[in-house]
Amino acid sequence: MSDDGKNTLGLRGGPRAGNVKQSFSHGRTKNVVVETKRKRVVVPKPGAAKPAAPGTVRGGDPARRPAGISDVEMDRRLKAVQAAKARETEDAARRVSEERERDAERSRRREEAETKDREILEREQRSKAKAEAEEAKNVKQKQQLCEQLHPKRLQKSEQQNLAGSFKSSQNNRVEKNRLAQIATQKDAAMITAARVN
Repeated sequence: MSDDGKNTLGLRGGPRAGNVKQSFSHGRTKNVVVETKRKRVVVPKPGAAKPAAPGTVRGGDPARRPAGISDVEMDRRLKAVQAAKARETEDAARRVSEERERDAERSRRREEAETKDREILEREQRSKAKAEAEEAKNVKQKQQLCEQLHPKRLQKSEQQNLAGSFKSSQNNRVEKNRLAQIATQKDAAMITAARVN
């Protein structure tokens, strides 16, 4: 296939022709005739409609307008850009309001958790105090019962034993209460930390 200077098929005088060397991956090269089209230049007719006001053009500055875009298309594009900006501002406002609502919800939950923990702690303290009062009442009743049964036989050593057992049971109870309170505080702190996160 030799190039005998043949012209390409097409209209005469329309496109400009040029030779290009085409190379292939397997090493072969070929001279190819290529057509290039000229840009179409639109010349306004003398009787065509003129812009409404001198110096102002619909759709913005024609120098900044992309080539080949009509006024209608430019108006559509401007409206689309304005609508996108309006949506963006609405989305930003919505995100801010949602973030405020989430913060308010978090603080409300945190306050509820703290109040609930406080109520549990107060309830436990009241029950411990009530148990201690009942224990003291039981010990006193036992002492009175022993005095009624053996008024003269009750010796000082027995009274001391009863008082000692009361004190030791009270000390054991106090120690248990202290340990339970520490465990409760740790549990409450862990629950509060888990709820906050």
